[in-house]
Amino acid sequence: MGIQGLLQFIKDAAEPTHVKKYKGQVVAVDTYCWLHKGAYTCAEKLARGEPTDLYVTFCMKLVDMLLSFGIKPILVFDGCTLPSKKEVEKARREKRQANLLKGKQLLQEGRLSEARECFGRSVNVTHAMAHKVIKAARARGVDCIVAPYEADAQLAYLNKTGMVQAIITEDSDLLAFGCKKVFLKIDKFGNGLEIDQARLGNCKQLGNVFTEEKFRYMCILSGCDYLPSIYGIGLAKACKLLKLANNPDIIKIIKKMGQYLKMNITVPEEYTQGFTRANNTFLYQLVFDPVNRKLVPLNAYGDDIDPETLIYAGRHFGDDTAFEIALGNIDIDTMEQIDNYNPDTAQPVQQRSCGWNDRHTNHVNSIWSRDYKLGPTADTVPHKMHLLEKPTTRGMEKIVSVKGLKLQGKDLLAKRPRS
Repeated sequence: MGIQGLLQFIKDAAEPTHVKKYKGQVVAVDTYCWLHKGAYTCAEKLARGEPTDLYVTFCMKLVDMLLSFGIKPILVFDGCTLPSKKEVEKARREKRQANLLKGKQLLQEGRLSEARECFGRSVNVTHAMAHKVIKAARARGVDCIVAPYEADAQLAYLNKTGMVQAIITEDSDLLAFGCKKVFLKIDKFGNGLEIDQARLGNCKQLGNVFTEEKFRYMCILSGCDYLPSIYGIGLAKACKLLKLANNPDIIKIIKKMGQYLKMNITVPEEYTQGFTRANNTFLYQLVFDPVNRKLVPLNAYGDDIDPETLIYAGRHFGDDTAFEIALGNIDIDTMEQIDNYNPDTAQPVQQRSCGWNDRHTNHVNSIWSRDYKLGPTADTVPHKMHLLEKPTTRGMEKIVSVKGLKLQGKDLLAKRPRS
């Protein structure tokens, strides 16, 4: 997603926070954000086709940090390319390829610093890379889910249904999907910025545009991956338009945009059609329900919506295929099977003994468990993470009588007379 300047526009709703605030809760992670950062650290090796797993190490350090604060993470990965974004993705691929070729040329010329910059911009996170992270996370007992299409919509679904209490991402655009709480710019220590949907009313510039519907309209009008904006319209103008107009019919408002804003704007019919498609994509993009193991729309279809007309928001390729994709068993680029993980038959993760006072946790509330319970629980962290706790004898004190015993060191404890 790419809504330019959104975080700055709603900065009054952001609060510096530490991730430990979510102790005992479940958070979903927009894992491709971490993967891109991790891949950047080894961009040159990736560009040369050299083997490296530094991006896996990078991601797992952040996973371990969350676990150390008593948080249960669910790693969410991007899936298939959304039909409505094929052109956007094609342009991005071409740009990455151009940077890769330029980087290789600069490397041959000995311009190492410039080459590294190009390699960094050429990083392409593949499903094979994501699968390595999935396997590493699974080994720690951490849940993973590959979205049928965009991770953004899948993250929003987990949040809106109460499966997770917050989303860790680098993308404030998730608020346009109706996410209740996002945690941005997390560092390796757990510091970051929290934006709560309930605090959008604190943004004076939004005025009455902090309802979920109007906020989504504002984001679309300002330009997003599903629809470029009309020239001259950004967040400020889109917000102003929605403040001035009282008509509940957004299409009629858009057609009179120039009149409301006193600008020389002609709105083509193609734009209003594109706006409807973008709005429907935000509302009804297909996601995966891990509890019922079904493909579902992000929000329930309205009475006036025909699902057959929403192919651009995701083609329904069957619940069984969606389940295999969600588990990471299918390569989304080739649609070939690459793994055979089955949560119903998989052996529990072998946990190391933590010592003589280990406190065992017999069940981790996995989204793939048939006994999954919705919402935060006391048991949110795989019990191997209790390794972080030091053995203690607190609560085991005993009183032992030493009366009648000859203690050889007793004289040594006596005060020496002053000389």
